[in-house]
Amino acid sequence: MANERNKRLMQIQEALDGVQSADTMRELRRQLDSDEAESAAFERLRKTDQLLRVAPTEAAPEGMALKILTRLAERLNPRLLHETSPAVALGLAAVALILTPLLAVVGWLAIAAVSSAAILGSLVDQVITILAALMNLLESLVAGARDIMATSPEAAVLLMALIPIAVLWLVRFRWDDLPDDDVI
Repeated sequence: MANERNKRLMQIQEALDGVQSADTMRELRRQLDSDEAESAAFERLRKTDQLLRVAPTEAAPEGMALKILTRLAERLNPRLLHETSPAVALGLAAVALILTPLLAVVGWLAIAAVSSAAILGSLVDQVITILAALMNLLESLVAGARDIMATSPEAAVLLMALIPIAVLWLVRFRWDDLPDDDVI
C-alpha cells in the first residue's frame, strides 16, 4: 500500500515537472478523478509548485559559507574531537590491516583456481562470505561515525575541513620519501 502511494506521489511530481508522456498523464488524471483525497493533494502540490517557480531568488552573500564554517569551528568541542580521533584512526588502521593480506590471499587463490571450476566456485563462495563480513565491519564503522555525528554535528564540518589537510600531509610525506638525486 505504501509502495503504491509512493509510486503515485512520484507520478504526481513527474507530472508537475512536465516529464511524463501524454498517456501517463491521462492515466494519472483518471486515477486522480477517482480519488478525491489524491486530487486535493495534487492540487495543493500544483499550487505550491507554481508559487515556488515564481518566487524571487537571491544569491547568498559573499563569504557566507566562510562565516558559517568559522562559527561552527568556534563552537566545536576540542575535547570530543580528541576523544574520537584515536577511535576513527584505529578503525581505519584495522580495516587496512585486514584488507591487505586478505586481498593478497584472494589474488593468489584466484590465480590458482582458474584451472579448476570446482575450486573457482568454492573460491567465489569464500570471497562472498569474506566480503559480507567486511561489509558488516564497515557498517559498524559507519554506525559509529553516525553516532558521533548525532552527538556533535560540528564534527562533520571539521572532518570535511581535515580532508585537504590530510591530502597535503600525504603529498608532503610522498615528497619527503622521494630519493634525492644529488645525494651519492
